[in-house]
Amino acid sequence: MKPFRHDYITSQVLRFHQTALRYSASALNVVAILEGRAQVKRFSRLSEMSAGDVFFVNAGEVWAMTSREGCTALCVEIETALLPQVSYPYADRVQLVDSLVDPDQTREVSLVYRDCIFLKDILETYALFNQKEKASQRPLMEEKLGLTLVMEYNVQNEINRQFRAVSEDKFVRYYRIMDYIVTHLEEKLSLQQAADAEKMQKSYFAQLWKQNDNMTFLECVSRCRLREAERRLLFTAESNAGICKACGFSDSKYFYRNFQQEFQMTPSQWKSRWTQGRCPDEERLSLAEGLRCVAVQQRQLDYVKTDTRLYQQYLWLREGPETKAAALELKLDLYHPDNVLMLGQQRVLTWYGFDLLMNIVRQRQLSVTLQLRMDCLLEPQDQQEFEELIAQVYARLGTRVTKNWKFELACRSERELDQAEKLCGWLQKKLPTCKAVCVLT
Repeated sequence: MKPFRHDYITSQVLRFHQTALRYSASALNVVAILEGRAQVKRFSRLSEMSAGDVFFVNAGEVWAMTSREGCTALCVEIETALLPQVSYPYADRVQLVDSLVDPDQTREVSLVYRDCIFLKDILETYALFNQKEKASQRPLMEEKLGLTLVMEYNVQNEINRQFRAVSEDKFVRYYRIMDYIVTHLEEKLSLQQAADAEKMQKSYFAQLWKQNDNMTFLECVSRCRLREAERRLLFTAESNAGICKACGFSDSKYFYRNFQQEFQMTPSQWKSRWTQGRCPDEERLSLAEGLRCVAVQQRQLDYVKTDTRLYQQYLWLREGPETKAAALELKLDLYHPDNVLMLGQQRVLTWYGFDLLMNIVRQRQLSVTLQLRMDCLLEPQDQQEFEELIAQVYARLGTRVTKNWKFELACRSERELDQAEKLCGWLQKKLPTCKAVCVLT
């Protein structure tokens, strides 16, 4: 059955036994493993994935899934035209990280929970975009999915740099530069040339680049050239010499040295490995069979709570009449029972829907009061969890939203007041544009 095509989202369930080699120039792919295990190739990395794992594939990247025992995967393809509609301009140039959480990092309960919520949204996408009777719910899923992708990029690329604020103007200029790099790979690219193309001083350009990227400018150019070289190797009949010239490498020795350093193989060996191992055994499952596989994963996620108070407030604000910024102030009780999930003896603050809510706040320039109950933050583990969540939110949203924030720390005892004063100091240090006050209740 041909999957339902709606503007820019396609979802399908695939089954394969050996190698599925793929490339998409203009769409992000979000892939969830439903059954079995697979090795997943993205750029030069090979990762083991099993049922329940989710990973991203950037637009313009080659990727492959291989499985000897057989594997079933849900693939949601999102045309990059979606992203600017839900968030920042030039978001279609976003280079997403490989997964929701770096597998080398410790997976805290809150992060595992966030992965589960994202997986739940991916599974829901398949049903919504393949069943006509659920067509009315598609626009909401488009917004949730697109915004989550963009916010996830901001988390992974900003949170590890001490939550440095990057203005939206700098963010847009950075992606204009990235676009210039990708479209001029065959030329000799230098930091000065890129600065001239953006009509910037070289010193200011270097500062902007450092704020937006963990790689140096030349490292980024080399990475883009290698990605394009891999695509041409695996999907065209061009010679190595032709690829070397088309991708802007100065000579064949430099190309071979860089390629082997990144891929641990020569270009010819890499081409042989992935093109000869490809088998035409991929099968697109029917809607009924696809829904069955999706339902198995959904049953394992029944404990995941998505109907939070924050999400309900988002729906109310989204579907209600648009009011002027001066006429509405949001008051959000972060520790409302509907925002808390119990996993055994572990209490997890979910905040599901918070990103969606804050995107509307950003668009309408609304003021927000975040209410905290200090009796929920007395234990060191609770405080650590809260600080991690605040850091993530700041990394996702930046100063443009947080300047309209006010924190109210509700205290019932002297001990809670002491803790609240310390937390006020921490908040004002991490979020210098927001306000924080202690309130006796």
